[in-house]
Amino acid sequence: MKSLLTIIILMTFYPISNGAPEPMTGADLHRIIETVADESEGDANVIQFIVKDIPLICIYDETHNRMRIISPVIQFDDVTEAQKDAMLESNFHGALDARYATSNGTVYAAFIHPLSSLNDQEVISAIYQVMSLQQTFGTEYSSGLLTFGGDDASVSEEI
Repeated sequence: MKSLLTIIILMTFYPISNGAPEPMTGADLHRIIETVADESEGDANVIQFIVKDIPLICIYDETHNRMRIISPVIQFDDVTEAQKDAMLESNFHGALDARYATSNGTVYAAFIHPLSSLNDQEVISAIYQVMSLQQTFGTEYSSGLLTFGGDDASVSEEI
């Protein structure tokens, strides 16, 4: 019983986050992107960069703990109905953490996430997922190798 009481007291006063990684910051994003990008330039909360001839933009807000990495894909007016359906299907099955999204008449490949909880590997993965979505638009609509289900008519009929 005495050891249980000791454990409870230690857990109360000993920080559980001891040894936990530091929260991701804007400076960390700049550092990571500079290591991956062929070219990059940034200011305040926006980093524009190119990886393998693909233009990307990272926008972050430390105050609101949000970030996004985006890459323009196509003008929305040029998207066919079949492509719209394929993008929505991909967002459910073939896009992992990145998604297709639209804003101001443009379709983007986008990764949107809380900033502080990310680690270096997740940021690098996010960059490559966005690049993959941008490159596979019109064909595979995929952010990587992993997919969840797809084209199962019996599931669609049940819903």
